[in-house]
Amino acid sequence: MKDPARYINRTSDRVYDVGWSGDVFVWDIDKTYLDTRFSSLRGLLAIPFELAIDKRALGGTVPLLRALRVGPTPSSPRFSPLYFVSGSPPSLRAVIEQKMMLDGVQPDGITFKDQFKLLRSGRPRAIKEQVGYKLAALLLLRADLPANVRLHLFGDDVESDMEAFLLFGRVCAGLRGDELSRTLRGHGTREPEIESVLALSSSVAVEKDPVAAVYIHGAKGRLLQRSDLDPRVTATRAFLQTALVLRQRGLVDDECPARVAEDLRRLAVSAEELESLAADAHLRLGVESVAF
Repeated sequence: MKDPARYINRTSDRVYDVGWSGDVFVWDIDKTYLDTRFSSLRGLLAIPFELAIDKRALGGTVPLLRALRVGPTPSSPRFSPLYFVSGSPPSLRAVIEQKMMLDGVQPDGITFKDQFKLLRSGRPRAIKEQVGYKLAALLLLRADLPANVRLHLFGDDVESDMEAFLLFGRVCAGLRGDELSRTLRGHGTREPEIESVLALSSSVAVEKDPVAAVYIHGAKGRLLQRSDLDPRVTATRAFLQTALVLRQRGLVDDECPARVAEDLRRLAVSAEELESLAADAHLRLGVESVAF
């Protein structure tokens, strides 16, 4: 078949030492870091007029991303691996990279979906299809990473990020062939994207599922009340709760939640709402009780 990654535009700049192992953080961009809306033709037509200064980071994401990058203590190995996967087109690369520079966010690589190629090839429905695309993007990234990594994947509940992330782990652990095809069809993935995923999966060595944790920002709240989630999935109402979970797991420094709370205050989140978020995280997610 043709290049299975022909609709994926990516950079992956980090070079790892032999034997490197540790935590790797992968973030969705759209509605997880930035408030973007590029899954429609109207959104595509607006792209040439977008500037970095116009892009809005979701509350709390910037201090949280900086904290993950630096690590939990001054003696941490600096600059933990940080990658981004976006459903936006590569024509936005310069704008998004400039926005990250303004925010002090330092990625090791960014993946984009070439929506214009999909339009030109007569496949507009693939613009909104996310499971097949994100699975393919993650498989390409996995091939760049050392063997012994723990992947922490961050997304939202607007699309099917949780399903794509967990399916990626299953593919790494050996899901292939007809069963993988059936699973993708069940998620609404179309045949060209299924063929791409099947081809890419053959280039990834079978291993223990590398997905250590999945963090889902509950923009719609669909996962918050579910009791049947994979135990690796943490669904949060806001990034303050994500920061509290990450602090408890030793992945960010102790002051990170306070910096996230300050960023939310800047966006007019009230003290009462911050306290409500912290109380909910304590009761529902089992994190230490804190006050802001």
